Amino acid sequence: MTKGEFYTPADIRLIYSEIVPAYQAAFAGPPWNEVSKCVDVQQRCAGGLSATAIGSVCNTCDLCPTLPAYDPDELARHFDELAGTRPTMWYVEKEAGRLAMAAVAWRANVATIAKEKYADVPAMADWLDQQFDGQPVTWLDEVFANRQVRAQGNLRNFGQFVTGLATRLNSNTVAYRTIALPMTRVAIRDFGQDARVSERNTEVPDRRDCVTIKVNNEERVAA
Repeated sequence: MTKGEFYTPADIRLIYSEIVPAYQAAFAGPPWNEVSKCVDVQQRCAGGLSATAIGSVCNTCDLCPTLPAYDPDELARHFDELAGTRPTMWYVEKEAGRLAMAAVAWRANVATIAKEKYADVPAMADWLDQQFDGQPVTWLDEVFANRQVRAQGNLRNFGQFVTGLATRLNSNTVAYRTIALPMTRVAIRDFGQDARVSERNTEVPDRRDCVTIKVNNEERVAA
């Protein structure tokens, strides 16, 4: 089983050239299909990102997107901004020297999470506050894989790297949102009753599931 390494933001900056294209390719595929920036005035594409290729005609608005969903320079600035405003850690796995998967997490209070991740869903501010009683949380912001390097098994070490990120961020509560079924299944697989999946549009006022994990840092790190 391939083991990964934990990176500080300063260390991860040295491999942005690997991180950025892997991120772009991962989220261009299913279930996200975030290929280009939506050009529709009404922004009918979820999150303002479209599955339509640049230069092709969108079936919804009959317009042609002109910009990628994730511009490389914008991504790099975003990652730098995270590192400069809150405790942040990365986890990376490689195969034969090539980046296979990566994850980034940061610690923040629920007000910051609501503002940055759910600005378009005001009801989530109260929901998050009720769930976490205003306490800081390790937010698992992104998990993505380069499937050209490793087509399968990119979540095999999920429990280990989530625990490692939480430990390094001095937290025992991890949360994240997702529309990807494997990301909900793996939480239950690795954390059992310590993981809870709040289902989209029913248990949580959002179009994405919200997963909460209680991490026993000492027990899992020792294991």
